[in-house]
Amino acid sequence: MTTILIIEDDEIVRKLIRKILSQKQYEVLEAAEGQGGVRLAMMARPDLIICDVMMPGIDGYGVLQQLQSQPETAMIPFIFLTACAERQDIRQGMRLGADDYLTKPFTKEDLLSAIAARLSKVSSFQQHFEPQDINFECPPEPAQQEGNGYCDDRFRLQEIFEAIACNFPDATQGQLSLLTIRLAGYGAVCAHRDVSKRASLDQGIVGRLTEICRQQGWLVRLAEDQFCALLSAPQTHDQIEAIAQAIVKIFQDPLTLGGEQLSLPATVGIAQYPADADNLADLVAQAQAAQGPKGYQWASRHPPTQLVYPSDIDLAKDLQNALQHEQLTILYQPQFDLGSGAMVGAETLLHWEHPLRGAISIPELLAIAKDNNLLDTLDQYKLNQICRQLRHWQIPASPAYQIMINLSAAQFNQANFHQELSRLFIENALTPACLTLEFAEATLLKNPATSIRRLKAIKTLGVKIALTGFGQGYSSLDYLKKFPFDYLKLDPALIRNLHQNQAQKTLVSTLITTAHGQQRQAIAEGIEHQAELDCLRQLHCDYGQGFLLGYPIHGAEFERLAFDPTIFRCNLVTFDAPNS
Repeated sequence: MTTILIIEDDEIVRKLIRKILSQKQYEVLEAAEGQGGVRLAMMARPDLIICDVMMPGIDGYGVLQQLQSQPETAMIPFIFLTACAERQDIRQGMRLGADDYLTKPFTKEDLLSAIAARLSKVSSFQQHFEPQDINFECPPEPAQQEGNGYCDDRFRLQEIFEAIACNFPDATQGQLSLLTIRLAGYGAVCAHRDVSKRASLDQGIVGRLTEICRQQGWLVRLAEDQFCALLSAPQTHDQIEAIAQAIVKIFQDPLTLGGEQLSLPATVGIAQYPADADNLADLVAQAQAAQGPKGYQWASRHPPTQLVYPSDIDLAKDLQNALQHEQLTILYQPQFDLGSGAMVGAETLLHWEHPLRGAISIPELLAIAKDNNLLDTLDQYKLNQICRQLRHWQIPASPAYQIMINLSAAQFNQANFHQELSRLFIENALTPACLTLEFAEATLLKNPATSIRRLKAIKTLGVKIALTGFGQGYSSLDYLKKFPFDYLKLDPALIRNLHQNQAQKTLVSTLITTAHGQQRQAIAEGIEHQAELDCLRQLHCDYGQGFLLGYPIHGAEFERLAFDPTIFRCNLVTFDAPNS
């Protein structure tokens, strides 16, 4: 029987995973903290490990490092379970040797698919590399490899490298070349997609690379966004550069996934044996170190040109260009009824994937726009894109889902803002009742009397109003009663560790009670832990959003969830605790 070790400090999540795995006849071992998980792994030698990243004591990264340092456990497939979808967090895990990651919340299908993929790979490796099958005398020709010259196996690359370097010295009288390929933005693209979509994307990536490399050498995947091509014979400088240029060029065209156009620019590093390194590990490291932010670079024989990331001026120009060509996308972070767990709507977020910098954070995006007088343009772009999307979804026919749009002070203070909204609704044939406009409390309090008049004028169109950022220091319960809004959004700072701070809990309870007393509803932002969710439910908070409940997703995925007749509910989050 296959044994799987779960290392997870959240008992609820641990039990739910155990239940799913037990139904599939897996033998399950459990550890509630990192060091205990390491000890259990050393004793039991499980077939696969699922480990949370954030835990008391040593975290998931520490667990992985300890296991990787021991020969007995270094080869056990390792899947990270994390609420961190930031690219740098994912990359850190992969660089340490993790095989996969799942972001919370995830579905039963995601979990089982990830496990099946890892176990299948191990099984294939064990069958392929029985001792009697290994032959170092003659490496296979690239065109004779399994598949199309691609294998997802670093051990195979080591075997081929040793066969060439040790047994065919004539082949290295010149230089044996190795190329590493990195796909910028891969982590951000995959962070909010399920296993099947990531598999489809990977298939497209591998197809492009094998198209170029299948007759040239051996292609191996080093990490999720990193590939390596070992060229089969010495080649001239121009021949090698032609291959690198072809790789860079083919990824200048976006990949298509479910109707979406995804940009994954490739960068290439080139290193040569024995000039740059005398072993495979160092050769790969030299090539990776040579990679710049774009194009291809040589490790030593042709030193890389010193390249720098875009300046602030360049970023401003790039933002203007991205707005002009509609290259910013809208993400939707689902919001849920904290009583039933049903999805009730989403907050919209702008997403900019810069071709060199990768994903630009929302605070940085807003700062660039503000410094270059582009906030109005950014807000108008967001409104236009969302209204067009809502028209496509035909949500006005059934305004059960509320779509929230956060707008800047500059947009709110425009003299013709009321008229511009009216024009958008008419052009897109929208029923305004499905829209909620969010305005920051700090914006409204700069001139309360004027803000109240403008809010009332906006509400005559039929849209709803949300007061956001409440709890950041400006809060006034008096104005809470005067502003004509429908939803009070509690700032993440108020929600963080709510269950551990009685004064904070009392304040949140007062805000929710005051909102209810004015016939308004409360929405909690930034829910990241089950204990915070449980506390909010006890305080009768109406709605919530946060990484525990759901990450921002693309429009196509939100559409699938919103119009699924089974009604989407949060996965791996309990909503059955009594409201008391």
